[in-house]
Amino acid sequence: MTERWVIVARIGLRNVRRQLRRSLLTASAMVLGIALLMFVRALEGGAHLMYVDTATRMGTGHIAMEHPDYRGSQDLMDRIAAPDLERILAAADRSVAAGELVAVFPQVNVGGLAQSASSSIPVRISGVDPGLERDVSFFADKMVEGRYLEVGDRLEAIVGAEVAQRLRLELGSRLVLMAAGAGGELESQLVFVTGIFRSGVPEVDRGVVQLPLATAREWLEVGEDATSVSVILASDNRTGEIASEIQGHLREGGVEAERLAVRPWWEAMPDLYAGLRADAVQTYVMLVILLAIVALAVVNSILMAVLNRTREFGVLRALGLNRTSVGAMVMVEGLVLTLASGVAGMLLGLAISMGLFRDGVDISFLFGGELAFAGSVVDPVILPAVLVSDVVAILSIVVSIGILATLYPAWHATRIEPAEAMKTDE
Repeated sequence: MTERWVIVARIGLRNVRRQLRRSLLTASAMVLGIALLMFVRALEGGAHLMYVDTATRMGTGHIAMEHPDYRGSQDLMDRIAAPDLERILAAADRSVAAGELVAVFPQVNVGGLAQSASSSIPVRISGVDPGLERDVSFFADKMVEGRYLEVGDRLEAIVGAEVAQRLRLELGSRLVLMAAGAGGELESQLVFVTGIFRSGVPEVDRGVVQLPLATAREWLEVGEDATSVSVILASDNRTGEIASEIQGHLREGGVEAERLAVRPWWEAMPDLYAGLRADAVQTYVMLVILLAIVALAVVNSILMAVLNRTREFGVLRALGLNRTSVGAMVMVEGLVLTLASGVAGMLLGLAISMGLFRDGVDISFLFGGELAFAGSVVDPVILPAVLVSDVVAILSIVVSIGILATLYPAWHATRIEPAEAMKTDE
């Protein structure tokens, strides 16, 4: 039995080599299709990683922690108490391995008004710790005038470019911030503009003001409390696992779910997550259509090979080879052709992605500058990133094509009758 299957495999491999021109033409279509799929997915994967990195550094972090009701109420009454902040830091230290944690920083966020000598507008006011956020903050890299907040600042603030334009602010301008404090009373705070940023996201540039965390706490009378805590990780690979571990440690420490919600970024930013999923699905649909066309080429090649060898199959049947063995021989031929082409295409795609375009692909000519997506912004120079999940998915597609594209030719080969086959010259 084993010997027969070895013979079947050898004949199948020989047939691939014997019809070399046809095999090479079919393989070239497969190689180019898989290489294109690898490159597009690597480019899209790199863009998605940049989207996530930007969005997390804009304030939510890879893991966001806040009172369960805060997102809906935006009320300072729904804030994280100082004792729970200490438990959060301890839980993060226990859950994150060395080298994985970049920063854990609290914030005080509140909606309010920004008023200058000329006008007033609604803004989102964020109290941040410059010492913790300076090296990871997205806004620190987007300053167009002045500087980012520094340790020791008290009455300094940075504003979005459109906030500065609408309120006619310049560096050193006075700005009065007004918001409801912890007691429910309207409180005001005088600050001076020390920096102006342009993020590329219109709703951020026209509605965000940042000031030192200590100043925001004193002004809003929240003591050492915070409205949210963000965890920045070195990689997104274990975000969900780490979030679950932090949540478990907090529950062990007595911090119940009614007091604190722990959310990975895809729960904290559902719009971004939905956008990324829709983008990935759209890409896969287009590329599956492309590979379906390639699969038809494989079907045509294998079927033509079967039709041109009708007499050969008849002789093999007459010599005692059963229908199953004939079908298996054709299957081997098709699978070898598609697998070899698939592996070659993946290697070519990797070479293009990580070799030819290792310094990134500049798509600014398509968008005229920075690229915004679901409330996040990234540099138009996208670095390709090959994800393990994509490699597994593409390899699965290749194997599926190999199996499906050879089913009909293999079935057709099994229907050849020896007596009829001997009457043909093919």
